[in-house]
Amino acid sequence: MRTIKIEDETHSKLTVVLGKLVAQTGKMKTYNDALEALLNNSIMLPPELSQKVEDFIEKNKHKGYKSKDEFIIKAINLLLKKETEEQKQTKLPKNKLK
Repeated sequence: MRTIKIEDETHSKLTVVLGKLVAQTGKMKTYNDALEALLNNSIMLPPELSQKVEDFIEKNKHKGYKSKDEFIIKAINLLLKKETEEQKQTKLPKNKLK
């Protein structure tokens, strides 16, 4: 096992993740469990796309996005909704389209 040094802010955020894991599972967890959960559930965006999202959030504060994650989750949900609706439309019988 190795020890790593992290910033206080990073430690605080990791503690929040750890608390959520404990709440979800009802079992004690370690910081290692929190790090593994973050790595397993993370999406690596290309740097230029990540920057575009951050710029959009910064320029559009009135839209209420608090984080890049929140924006990405909403974008994914909207795309899934759109794709599902398109899929339903293509499955309709031809006589129902008129």
